[in-house]
Amino acid sequence: MSIKYKWLAGKLKEMIEKYRKAGIEKLPTEHELCSRYHVSRQTVRQALSLLENSRLIVRKQGSGSYITGLSSDPSRNTVAVLISDDQEYIYPGVLSDIRTELDENGFSSRVYITGNRTEIEYQILLDLLDFPPRGVIAEGCKSALPSPNLNLYRRLIKKGTSVVFLHNYYPALEGSLYVKDDNAVGSAILVRHLAERGHISIGGIFKTDDLQSIERYQGFMETMRALHLNIADERIGWFDSRDQYALESARDTSFLREIAKDALSSCTAVVCYNDMIAFYLMQELGRVGYRLPEDMAVTAFDNTYLSNYGPVSVTTLSHKPHEMGTLAAKTLIRRLKGLPADSQEVPWKLNLKESTKHFI
Repeated sequence: MSIKYKWLAGKLKEMIEKYRKAGIEKLPTEHELCSRYHVSRQTVRQALSLLENSRLIVRKQGSGSYITGLSSDPSRNTVAVLISDDQEYIYPGVLSDIRTELDENGFSSRVYITGNRTEIEYQILLDLLDFPPRGVIAEGCKSALPSPNLNLYRRLIKKGTSVVFLHNYYPALEGSLYVKDDNAVGSAILVRHLAERGHISIGGIFKTDDLQSIERYQGFMETMRALHLNIADERIGWFDSRDQYALESARDTSFLREIAKDALSSCTAVVCYNDMIAFYLMQELGRVGYRLPEDMAVTAFDNTYLSNYGPVSVTTLSHKPHEMGTLAAKTLIRRLKGLPADSQEVPWKLNLKESTKHFI
């Protein structure tokens, strides 16, 4: 009997591999397995128990046996998470949600901090190629620019590593699977809200080397045009990752001072790339005598703690709690199970606060 159930477990392992490649999650019923392999129900149950102990399947009472996507070798069930930061802004929450979802499904995670620097991303990917993880969840570095690291991602994928991008992706990497914000629609929500408040002179602050921001700029411009509002280039302020690093590390707001003086001088409202930019922009506006929100309505993305810390709270966009990180992990797990997995853009919700209360 012991030889027979181990033999059956080996056959079921082969079935699991075939099912994963075919995108089938559920194994045949116990009755079907008995019939197919001409064994007793006791033998089938012993074989399924062996597979469950190896974490290859999970049995659900009254439903059946389901493939987990895990490897029988625990050291292989690791997911690498490449992310810009793990301490500031939205990142601690996103990482916590990713880890929780992976852990609940039997996967461990290792976090690698890129600092949004392509050379650090390069070294991380190079190291991962020595012992490829089952999966990678990656926030691309300077994703609006051509990436010098695409070949390393391709090599990882060729070695059997599944990759899901978070917040952005590399358009030049064919077939990229991603979970990101619906950025263009987010900008449309903010512009339309400001227009409904009576604003016709609306400026924007966007980041040049981030795909998220380029999409937000695109949505901003398209909506301004659709509403027949002035879309002069002079009303758009630009910054890059170096400016953001100086802001985060040294509180250097000089680039925002210039944007406020030049791009926003003829505006009554502004759409900011994110809450951090909005928070420090309001400080600069206050220094030069703006009354907020009377003289400038400020809007942004992300609805973080910073949206409530300024001189007035900022009207900003948010997702459902725990949505982004959980969805990225779920998408990767579906891919590891061999199930269909599609790229997704997460919708935004408008949070009305003090910064857009006044009608101008």
